[in-house]
Amino acid sequence: MKIDSIVKEEFWRSIGAIYWISFIIIGILIMNGYLPVPLFYIFPLALIPTVAHFLVMVWYRRKEDLADPNPASILRHALRSGEYGEGEKKQRRAVVEKAVDAVLIAVILLIYLYASLASSISQAFWLPVLVVIGILLARIVFIDGGERRFTLARSVVFYAVASVILLLRYLVLGYPALPLLQAIVLVGIASFPILYFW
Repeated sequence: MKIDSIVKEEFWRSIGAIYWISFIIIGILIMNGYLPVPLFYIFPLALIPTVAHFLVMVWYRRKEDLADPNPASILRHALRSGEYGEGEKKQRRAVVEKAVDAVLIAVILLIYLYASLASSISQAFWLPVLVVIGILLARIVFIDGGERRFTLARSVVFYAVASVILLLRYLVLGYPALPLLQAIVLVGIASFPILYFW
C-alpha cells in the first residue's frame, strides 16, 4: 500500500479515535458479561473494527479522490445521491457492500466466540463459520465493483487478515497459539514466492 496523505490521515484517525471507541465498547460488553472473555482481550478485539475502518476509508477516499479528511465531508459525499452517474453509483454500492461484509465478519466471529465460551458448543461448528468468513473476506479483498481482481498484494492482505482471525480464535478459546503461528509463517513462506513467480 502506497503511503500517502490519505493513508497517514486514516491511520492516525483509526489509532486515535476508532481504536479507543472500539476499546471502550468492547470493554463495556466484557465487563457486563455479554462477551465472556478475559479483560485483556480488549486490546486485540478492538483492532478488528479499527483495521476494517482503516482499509475501507483509505479505499473509499482513494477511489473517490477525497482530499478532505473531515468525517462529515466524507459521510456527506457517501450519502449524496442524484448527482452521480451510473459508474459512481456502482462505486458507492461497492463501498457499502464491503462495509456490510466487514461488519458481518466481525458479528459472526463475535457470536461464534461468545457461543463457544458461554455454551461450550462443539468446535465442529468452526468449519462452517470459517467458510462463511472466508467467503465474505474474499469478497472484500478480491472483488471491486463486481469485477474479480486477483493480485499478489491482495492475496497477502487476505492471508494476513485470515491469519489474524485464526490466531484470535486460538487466543480467545485458550488454545496454544504458537504452533498455529509457526504453521502460518511456514505456509506463507512456502506459498507466496510460488504465487509471485506464477
